[in-house]
Amino acid sequence: MVKLMNKKIIMICITLGSIFAFILYFLYKKNYEEIIIERVYMLQIGAYENYDNVVKITKNLDNYLIKKEDKYYKIIIGITKNTENLEKLKEIYKDYNIYIKEEDITDEDFLNVLVKFDYLLNETNDEKIIKAILKEVINKYKEI
Repeated sequence: MVKLMNKKIIMICITLGSIFAFILYFLYKKNYEEIIIERVYMLQIGAYENYDNVVKITKNLDNYLIKKEDKYYKIIIGITKNTENLEKLKEIYKDYNIYIKEEDITDEDFLNVLVKFDYLLNETNDEKIIKAILKEVINKYKEI
């Protein structure tokens, strides 16, 4: 009688465990599928260990973002999803050694704004307007 009860308890535990495992799996899968991940391109003009070098470089820049990654300060001067805009931006900053850094972004609000700014960048060749757009993109990125 005791052995039969132990078997029933074990079977109930296995069944309940399986049900909870399936529930958790489907909840996880649903949440994972809702996350939007998109690749963006960041125009970087350097990676410096010494912050004084960053200050020297950024004196002549109107808009930039400093990202600290590991032991390096990285200067980001533009963000885009559009490869055609990359070439346009490289031309504007041709006096600098530009590195293209790819990054995955999950912030949906930023990605939506970036699409609009990319459209504006694509429609103009005016350097002042392009730099103003880049400034707004960088300011929006700082919010996330």
